[in-house]
Amino acid sequence: MKKVFLSTIVICFTISLNAQSLGKLKITDKTYGLNKMKKSSKKIYINSFNVDFEIYKEAVDFKAGGDGGKIGGNKSSATARAAVGLDGVDAIKMQEKTNLLFNNFVDRLKKEGYEIIAGEEAGKTDALQGWDKASGPYIIESRSGIITCAPENYTFFHKKAGILGLGGLGIQSKLSKDLDDAIIADVNMHVMFSENGSDFFSAGGAKVKILTNLRLIDEYVVTIPKKLKKKKSTLGKIFGSVQIKGAVESYPVNSMISFSYGKTGLGSTAQFMGTLKDDLEIEGVMKKEKIVAYQKQGSFTPTSFSTFSNYLDAKADRFSKTAKWIKVDPDKYAEGYYNACNTFLEKQLDAFFNEIK
Repeated sequence: MKKVFLSTIVICFTISLNAQSLGKLKITDKTYGLNKMKKSSKKIYINSFNVDFEIYKEAVDFKAGGDGGKIGGNKSSATARAAVGLDGVDAIKMQEKTNLLFNNFVDRLKKEGYEIIAGEEAGKTDALQGWDKASGPYIIESRSGIITCAPENYTFFHKKAGILGLGGLGIQSKLSKDLDDAIIADVNMHVMFSENGSDFFSAGGAKVKILTNLRLIDEYVVTIPKKLKKKKSTLGKIFGSVQIKGAVESYPVNSMISFSYGKTGLGSTAQFMGTLKDDLEIEGVMKKEKIVAYQKQGSFTPTSFSTFSNYLDAKADRFSKTAKWIKVDPDKYAEGYYNACNTFLEKQLDAFFNEIK
């Protein structure tokens, strides 16, 4: 019977980088079947290499009004919106740092004796037939306020534009087989500056809270208020076409690097998957702040002194918004982005190559 080897490794590091610093790096690795990968050909295809970074965050809360009768009275609807954006992030500098991350990654693979399979060759496989091809430099707003960057001189394939994390998803084993049992590498990292704060003590009104905390995330759910049919760019438009009911779209993401090998089937595949155990904070770039919007609901309880105008005033929908732009140094932001991502990649590559030696 074939045996499947499964291991989990947790490693902690503390990093200090000149004027900037990173929090404690805790990586975790899950592996199985790596003995098969040790015997594989020394060829690697980089199926995805993307880094997302956040420049804008918007949140909305809605509390519906209603008629509570003579005892409960009537309440108006209330909407609260908060938005925060980063002023100063330089797209050219972010592309340059992404290019450097990719070059470091490729150089390390070559140093370990691996040959990199070109995207043009992978594009001829059955696994990628019908997929769209794109090449870097590539920087787009993949979701509202989220920028996805892919490196220069890198060709990749995707089925849907505008997703968080581009590249052939879920086809690693088929790709490995089509490429003569090559190792398939995937790298996806997400640098976020916002967190959703708790909405406790918001009874009788709508409340949203956004906290700022620049970090390379472990796992995170990106929440974006739903838009009307007419699309509007977030850049320069703080509120635009957000639906008043407070509905949001949610997209779970995680930072990870994986190496996959072999055909589908229990005992036939091998994989190394490296993630973060906790978020890796990027310090010295921006302060931690709190942005709050709160709107109390109007209320009306009939009494002998009430007038119709009192009723209309209390029933009118109420709206509140808070918006803020935070100035960041473009060089510090780009450097912090690079330091966090590169440190994560270096430590995961150390762990991977130690495992397959």
